[in-house]
Amino acid sequence: MSGEFLDHVVYSVYRAANELMGVERTWDLVLRAGEVLYERLERALGLESIEDPVEVLSRIAGWLEDVGYVERAEVRRVSGDEFEYVMGRPVIVGGAEELVREGMVPPHISTSLMFAALKRRGLKAELEETRFLPDGTAVERWRVVGSPS
Repeated sequence: MSGEFLDHVVYSVYRAANELMGVERTWDLVLRAGEVLYERLERALGLESIEDPVEVLSRIAGWLEDVGYVERAEVRRVSGDEFEYVMGRPVIVGGAEELVREGMVPPHISTSLMFAALKRRGLKAELEETRFLPDGTAVERWRVVGSPS
């Protein structure tokens, strides 16, 4: 499947969700989809025994690269509770950026997957900022609160 096709499909589905359900319910969809995806991948990626949040996020980032969702991915701690998630040219960046420009909730597929991994470890992540760079890179800043269980 081409990245272009996936970008168009994901844009269409999330635009329809925004239009039919509104912003708040679309956020619920985005976050729940990440939880469902995490449930499907946890065992396959060997994540169930990893307690360190940065290690589990790095493992997920590596998988996202391996499957071709992004050219590169990195999650790094910026300060105590702030993290930065860098996605090099995710296949859905065009549609995601368009949804944001239209004032709609973008899919945040990989972000919600990572948030679900953190939630499983007793942490809550809050998206503070998303920037789209001219080279197709998307950069998010998160605040992570709570303590690992």
